[in-house]
Amino acid sequence: MPFSGLAIIIGMLITTCFMSLIVALYWNKVLLAACFLLFFGSIEAIYFLGCILNMKRGAWIVIVFVEVLLIIILSWHYGVMKKYQLDMENKVSIDWLIGLGPNLGVSRVPGIGFICTDITKGIPAFFSHFVTNLPAFHQVIVFVSFKSMPIPQVTPSMQLLIGRMGPKEYRVYRCIVRYGYRDGIRDINEFEDQIVHGIGEFISQDDGNSEASCWSPEGRVVVSGNLHGGNALITVPANDSFTTCERPVDVEVQKLQNDEQPSKIRKRVRFLLPPESPEMSLAVREELQELLDAREHGTTYILGKSQFFAQRGSNFLRRIIIGVYIFLVKNCREPSMLLNIPHAAHVEVGISYTI
Repeated sequence: MPFSGLAIIIGMLITTCFMSLIVALYWNKVLLAACFLLFFGSIEAIYFLGCILNMKRGAWIVIVFVEVLLIIILSWHYGVMKKYQLDMENKVSIDWLIGLGPNLGVSRVPGIGFICTDITKGIPAFFSHFVTNLPAFHQVIVFVSFKSMPIPQVTPSMQLLIGRMGPKEYRVYRCIVRYGYRDGIRDINEFEDQIVHGIGEFISQDDGNSEASCWSPEGRVVVSGNLHGGNALITVPANDSFTTCERPVDVEVQKLQNDEQPSKIRKRVRFLLPPESPEMSLAVREELQELLDAREHGTTYILGKSQFFAQRGSNFLRRIIIGVYIFLVKNCREPSMLLNIPHAAHVEVGISYTI
């Protein structure tokens, strides 16, 4: 068919051009690249002209299909880049957090608040919007960012980059989760346990004299080493019995059916503090105990729900691109992590952007 031949020959032309660039730029053989392009390109150009002559017989379908795909790809790329740019421009400095005082200027309620954001520095704009309109937040705050890596899987010892934002008494941390293109968050409870365990190991290493105890005005993550294998927290299965004087953390997730009858209780692991020893200072134990107490009261995920509008005076092409991006955002699938978060622990904060 004419349109299938046109698709094949276009693919061959693109491959020839890219191969010529590789020969010229990476092999440093410009003459060989020119000969390669001239020989194979001339043959493919003849076939291409033959397909163009049959445009009326159906080859135009490929052109239309390619243009539609190109508009979708460019719209998504443009929208994602503009959203990230707006997030970076509207982020709040850590100085704003410090200016609120140790209590952040709000009532600190029990529990852990996971703030999911795309930026790895500063405070996202939707969090400041949330605190301004609802002056109450959790006693432990964790800013969680997800970053994809160009590898299939990231080893568990290299998945978490954890740091502190602000002084210790603020109990605000940053966690960057790195994942490969074959990794996935299958169990939200396991994900929470991994972050809590990593923060616990970070706290045990952050004892005033280490590099982990430093924090920059921008909230930079300063710890990226192996946080596994430490003894800051002892992990015990939920159905195990224990003989310790430390208060355990036993968090149970109970899902209610439509008839408001409790279903099967899903237990998670328990974290315990190790026995007192001179190696762990009293301040570290207090911070770890506060982390465990917050986990006992439960966790909440706070996410920004962005709404986009085209700027007034934009040209026709830009309005089309922004409109396609808005349509894709509203109709594409949500991140896989959202599918595992219980509805009772999921909070979205709306924020509007004008592109």
